[in-house]
Amino acid sequence: MHFHGRLDNVNGVGVNNLIKEGAILITSPNDIFDEIPEFKELTRISTINHNNLIKKEYRKIYSILSDYPMSLDEISMKTENDIRCTLNLLSLMELEDLVDELPGAGYVKKYKD
Repeated sequence: MHFHGRLDNVNGVGVNNLIKEGAILITSPNDIFDEIPEFKELTRISTINHNNLIKKEYRKIYSILSDYPMSLDEISMKTENDIRCTLNLLSLMELEDLVDELPGAGYVKKYKD
């Protein structure tokens, strides 16, 4: 048996009641999709529309990025662009909220396909 909230604290009662009533543990977006399949379809449609809005000059970089960080050198090599051009495009993409630069790790796509 496990108590999430303290039994002697008024603030712990709500969490414990949710667990008692059968609350579902959510640890990833897929858990939400499993519970509400309609939401997954809406997300998929939104992503398709988002991808169609990506500027032509960004598509090559955007297509190789994922949620796993990729270094500037690796992106440059895979896209066959020089470092300066790649960095310029990534900076613009970051300003347009398409990618994130993770400190010391590289670049990731902001939205999943």
